[in-house]
Amino acid sequence: MAGERLRAILERELMRFRTFFLIFGILVLAATAMAEYNGWSLTRVNQVENIPKTVRDNPGAYRSTYGYYHRYIGGK
Repeated sequence: MAGERLRAILERELMRFRTFFLIFGILVLAATAMAEYNGWSLTRVNQVENIPKTVRDNPGAYRSTYGYYHRYIGGK
């Protein structure tokens, strides 16, 4: 009898936690979607203002190193 009562209490608590985290997750996703829609960001956006026309015409030629992962790709 006491075991059934304890089990019922634990199931109720588990249901409360599930409901809480479901609502919390939905709110976090909604806030993230709203921030993305409005263009908000937690990091700065690096934008180069004065780049030459040759770079604008061929953006693939103007690349910095790819982060910290340097590798040999090969070549012609």
